[in-house]
Amino acid sequence: MPRNPARVIAFHWAWNHHDPMSDVFISYARADKEKAELLAQAFSRKGWSVWWDREIPPGKSFDETIENALSSARSVVVLWSKTSVSSRWVKTEAAEGAERGILVPALIDKVKIPLEFKRIEAADLSDWQGDASHREFDELMRTVAGMVDGSAPVQPRQIPPDAEVRSRPWSKAMWGVLAGVLAGIIASLAVLHQTGLFEKQHSQAKTQAESTPSPAPTRAGPAGTEEQAASGVKPAPTTQSRSSLMNVLSAENGGHVVAATNDRWPYAIDGDEKNWHYIDIGVAGSWAVYGFKNDKPASFDTFKVLILGPESWNLKEFELLAGNESATGKFESIGKFQTQNIRFFKEPYQEFKFPPVKARYLKVKVISSHGFSSVGVYEFQLLGALE
Repeated sequence: MPRNPARVIAFHWAWNHHDPMSDVFISYARADKEKAELLAQAFSRKGWSVWWDREIPPGKSFDETIENALSSARSVVVLWSKTSVSSRWVKTEAAEGAERGILVPALIDKVKIPLEFKRIEAADLSDWQGDASHREFDELMRTVAGMVDGSAPVQPRQIPPDAEVRSRPWSKAMWGVLAGVLAGIIASLAVLHQTGLFEKQHSQAKTQAESTPSPAPTRAGPAGTEEQAASGVKPAPTTQSRSSLMNVLSAENGGHVVAATNDRWPYAIDGDEKNWHYIDIGVAGSWAVYGFKNDKPASFDTFKVLILGPESWNLKEFELLAGNESATGKFESIGKFQTQNIRFFKEPYQEFKFPPVKARYLKVKVISSHGFSSVGVYEFQLLGALE
């Protein structure tokens, strides 16, 4: 007896929408469930398994089920709408898809896409009602197909940043202005030199410097230094010269993760300065405990965070703690610190100094990002010496 194709499609869709190993994961706000279901049916007609229904099976936690389905999906289709653009869950799921390079965004309302996802152009499905001949829908289907079947996918179209587009005509016009200003400065300097003004000022400054006693050297310390002194963390002896210090966190130098709240923390010390990874996905307070070569103590006084540009997911506030007992034992705070959400071009690592500490473990605890619900990092460094 021949099977009814419509019944086969319906069964395939119903069977797979809870399958943890799905071809397509649909991320959407609950208010957009009807549009998500319409899209899920279209994907199922292609023979793809789809995870989209947020009803969690008995005995399973919501977070665990979502994370398992998301991490095993071959593609993540996010539906941007008036509701979803402000949904923390949808943005977190989209961030996971973007990190894995499998994010396929679609607009179902005329809305502004969250800043961190603007570089991947979204298919405009705001007027799509299930029509297979819709041009934007067809493009979305071809992108998903490439990810599902493992063939060379149609890469999401990259949109250049607005600043990059605007800079081209600006730069041509400004070169002429800058050249004129520079010529004026050179002429002014020449006049001042002829009048002897430079020599007078230099002589005055030299006399003042000789008559003023030099202040005692000071060490700039971050917030939390007083807390460290009160907590009993013992400072390390300052016998090491700066030239002999090394990055004791580097995997190459024996640094390793001993315990952490997720499996992404090793990326922060792998030496890869070109790629970033999320270390905290929608959960404030994620942390990792790092150990040193051969599980021996190390002395250290400088922590560094690589920031290559302003991003809402950049690590903002964090706390450093030192411990000697075990990865789950007692830790004492070194201090709380805050990055600047900018790039320093000469030295992109932002440096945080504190009084020298000797310990077996360093604990890094996330407090916040620069606005996004998740926190991503490129690299950490810890300058010190192995014992």
